[in-house]
Amino acid sequence: AAGKIIGAQPVLVKASVPCRIFGDTHGQLRDVLMLFHAFGAPAADKDVCFVFNGDFVDRGKHQLALVGLLFALKVSMPDKIFLVRGNHEEKSMNSKYGFAAECFNSLGQDFGFRILSLMQKVFDVLPLGCLVGEKILVVHGGLGDARWGLAELMNVRRPLRHEDLNNEDNDWINSILWSDPIEDDNQDGDAKVFGVHASPRGKVAKQFGWDVTKVFCARNGLSLIVRSHQSKRGSPGFDVMHDSLLMRVFSARDYEGHSNDGATLFVRQREDPDAGDAHFDADGFVRPKEQVNVLWVRPQVLRSCTKARKDAIRLNRRPGDISPPRSPPQKKSSRRSRNSTGKSTVSTRQEPTKVEPASSSTSSQANSSRASTQVPLLESVGTSLSAKPAGKAAAKKGAAAKKNTRFG
Repeated sequence: AAGKIIGAQPVLVKASVPCRIFGDTHGQLRDVLMLFHAFGAPAADKDVCFVFNGDFVDRGKHQLALVGLLFALKVSMPDKIFLVRGNHEEKSMNSKYGFAAECFNSLGQDFGFRILSLMQKVFDVLPLGCLVGEKILVVHGGLGDARWGLAELMNVRRPLRHEDLNNEDNDWINSILWSDPIEDDNQDGDAKVFGVHASPRGKVAKQFGWDVTKVFCARNGLSLIVRSHQSKRGSPGFDVMHDSLLMRVFSARDYEGHSNDGATLFVRQREDPDAGDAHFDADGFVRPKEQVNVLWVRPQVLRSCTKARKDAIRLNRRPGDISPPRSPPQKKSSRRSRNSTGKSTVSTRQEPTKVEPASSSTSSQANSSRASTQVPLLESVGTSLSAKPAGKAAAKKGAAAKKNTRFG
């Protein structure tokens, strides 16, 4: 059923706002459920759309359960749930990185093979992008050489099987799934910051500079590109780069031991704060303050379990505990000594106990008014697409960003 619904929709689907965008989830069902609980779950009676930007499977512990949940949500709410294809929604990747093995181990060889084949048929017809609010393009990897536009993307024929993606004529499609942006603070020289360059991922993938993003957005009437595909060590689960024209979002926490937070992006429409005041029109009628189509993007972050445990140890409290910091409990140790009369006496000496690591489970409830007295688990940061570009300094992550990146 999910395959028929997805196949009937265009290869570039359109989502209205408000909308919540998820990055890579990689079979980490618990993180998806906690993000639902913390920031809002899909519901038929709500007008919020949900976009899941690829890489639903491989490497995680609950891959079958997660992709089953996403397909069920798509069937129940076909116009509110949108699944975008990632580089892991592909036959050879599933064989190499664990999804095929989970199907066989959980369901047996015969039934597992049937389910895997059905899943991969759905993967082959997944859309390659999603246009949110007519101004935000969501793709899994990136722009590649950006010698394509929205019109070309909408004309791609599906299904796109393994052999279709490996066709040289479709290299630009493969590049959408595999490419990465060049960091704004790249230290390999100015020449490497601009334009399109080869990628360490392989010949099909590309690395593209901020000028490529800027030209692509201008040519296609876009305000923002949202992509996923990369987990950065210790990161908050999102990045803003390329003069605020590009954002990265990654939703799987602690991916491959990277101690990264999990994030989603919440997009909504708001009144432009710079619009003019009420005025009289030509006929003498009072017109309200002009309403301009401005989309606001707010990253919503679920704290890494690894970070929460470290903070708990440092502050001597459990993750999510809102009580004041506790002093380490003391235990008494006995020591016998002799006084001046020669009699044995018992004295007590206080010895600090070892502070054990707190539990890895984290609470999904957070109150911003108590943020100063608890280990932060949930964070929310706002940015506006109507604001002036923040410049390269706002997107700098340090020279170590590249080597601390895990490819999704």
